[in-house]
Amino acid sequence: MVRDWKNMNALVTGGGSGIGLDVTRKLLGEGAHVTIVGRSDERLANARQQLAGEDLPVEKLHTVAANISIEDEVAAAVAAATSVTGQLNSVVACAGEPRGQMAPVTHLDVDQWKSTFDNNVLGTMLTLKHGARELVRSGGGSIVAVSSISGVMTARFASPISAAKAALEQLVRIAAHELGPSNVTVNAIRPGLVEVERQGPMPGGMKQDWLELIPMGRLGRPRDIAGIVTFLVGPEAGWLTGQVFSVDGGQTLVRAFDASPWVEPMFGKDAMRGVI
Repeated sequence: MVRDWKNMNALVTGGGSGIGLDVTRKLLGEGAHVTIVGRSDERLANARQQLAGEDLPVEKLHTVAANISIEDEVAAAVAAATSVTGQLNSVVACAGEPRGQMAPVTHLDVDQWKSTFDNNVLGTMLTLKHGARELVRSGGGSIVAVSSISGVMTARFASPISAAKAALEQLVRIAAHELGPSNVTVNAIRPGLVEVERQGPMPGGMKQDWLELIPMGRLGRPRDIAGIVTFLVGPEAGWLTGQVFSVDGGQTLVRAFDASPWVEPMFGKDAMRGVI
């Protein structure tokens, strides 16, 4: 099982922005080959340009445009990543839908529910399915999936993303159990609220409420997450598997966020208690 940086070949989905881009930055900085996957060729090109401007070894960076909820595209992306060195050693599943629909359970939209599960659970499953095959053929390796603290905390009006991330975490545990005999570790991380470019503005009062929940007193940054991902795919974590780590500034010590300022203007006060 390759866990030395010089010879490591990694695949990072969602690697063109946010947490995935910082994971890519860290892995390249350590000397690994990295293939990043994203839906947009433009975003992937921008990521390459940004990393090149930081004097990182972009000759070791490769890009593949793919939709992670389409199996043929995932399989092709994994094959492209493997072809870089002839074996695949690490898979980081960052791609997903970080927020999903916010609505009372009595007002959930079926199409939005399916979209949340496709982008989080199905996409991670396909990445794990095809990535794990190559890790096993390569003699072992590591998989890290990105969950959310919403997968373990009951945030009212956020049931689609909460249910999807809970499912993702169970997938990780079962995969770890199955793949352990093949020297493949499978872990997940639960970020708290991380400030990323695509996040967009929060409704009034919501950001302040979130900040008051975090003992560390600030929102997360992509590099806060990238550090532990790098540890989990690195040489020191070879006997660590089936675990889910909250990286949230301590928010899970308190409570989930309050989505009421987001939901009430859209659905009204009666809907907040299930009235149709």
